[in-house]
Formats: sequence, C-alpha cells, structure tokens
Amino acid sequence: MMAWEELPDVLPEPGPHPLDGQEDRSRLRLTLRDGRVIEGIYNPITRQHFLHRTGPGLPLVGKVEGPLLAADVVAIQVVMTRDEIREHARELLHGPRVPGREPVTRDDFEHRLQTLARAVAAVPEAEWQMQVRLKRQFEACAERIALGPGKQAWMLAEAKWARRSNAPPTMADLWVDPVANPSCFARPRPQDFDPDPAVRRRRVPPPPEVRADPHSSPTCLPP
Repeated sequence: MMAWEELPDVLPEPGPHPLDGQEDRSRLRLTLRDGRVIEGIYNPITRQHFLHRTGPGLPLVGKVEGPLLAADVVAIQVVMTRDEIREHARELLHGPRVPGREPVTRDDFEHRLQTLARAVAAVPEAEWQMQVRLKRQFEACAERIALGPGKQAWMLAEAKWARRSNAPPTMADLWVDPVANPSCFARPRPQDFDPDPAVRRRRVPPPPEVRADPHSSPTCLPP
C-alpha cells in the first residue's frame, strides 16, 4: 500500500469512454459486458455516463443506470437523436401536422390559421382527442403573431359557421349576444395577422360607416 506522501499531486486523466461524443438527451440502446441490453435517455454528468430508463417493470419515475464504466459497455446503438425525440414529443402533443407551408407574410398567417380552424371544425365531437391536438396547432400558430384569445375564438367559431353557411357571419351568428367583450370574442383585423409587432399595434381609424353612425362607440367617446 502506497504511503500518503507517495501519491501523485495530479491524478491521471481517465482514458476514452465508448460513450464519449454521444449526444446528450439522445436515446441509446447499450449492450453491457454482463449480457444485459438496456435502453434509455443518455445523460452525461460531470464526465460520468448515465442512462435513464423508463417502461414496464420499472418504477414510475424510471431507473438510472450508472455511472457506466468504459469496460461495461460492449456495443452502442442510437435509437433516436435528441431532435427526433423532440419531434416525436411534438407530434404526440399536436398530432400529425396539417399540410401547408410555414407562414411568413400577413396573408400566409391568415390563410394558415383559417386552414387550421377549418381542420378543427371538421373533426367530429366523438374524436375529441384529435380535435384537441389540432387546436394546439392552431394556438401555436396564433401565438407566433400574438393573436389574442378573443380573436382566436372568433376564427374557430367562424370555421364552424362556414360548414353550414356561405354568408359572412355577424356577431349575432357566432356569439350569444349582439355585443361581446373584445377580450372574450372579437373579429380579427387584417393587421392582426402581420408578423411585425409594430404593424399589429398601429391604430387604424374606424371605417366611414362607423364614423357616420351617431350611436357608434367611436363617435360617442370623447376625443
């Protein structure tokens, strides 16, 4: 046994590990020297290597294997990369992506949201899980241009209305009363679909027919 004085001042660097260079949070299948084959999410922590396993026969929170020594690992198979795992999780949450190109311009966003709203309206009530996933796609697109909940509600209601009428809907057609609080229910303006926040916030004067109506809100409000 070495005396304390004989120990080196600096411990030697460990040699290369078979898991060095593997992508953090990727899903790996490892064959170990004892013959076991384990699969899980790879987590390197302070230059040590761990695998977080979940599935049947394991605790609800899963089980962590490791630290895995270099001599323990015989073979490595990448089951899913980190990006593939993220895309799989997104698809489970949002369902298959509704076809159509990614929106860029104001018209693109309006068309994409109308397409998604019609997709939500077309799903039967019995298939509520698919309806929820499609609505998440609609909400994710609306969040990109900060479209408010009241205007999202209008577009979803308008898509349902379009399945039984070709006429443009009025507030009375879509809402329980002739008037609604804009935070709850409001018709989107064309500028609301603009990807530029400055354009969306720009005030637009009321149309001539509103200004001409002596009982309209803009006319009655003090200047």
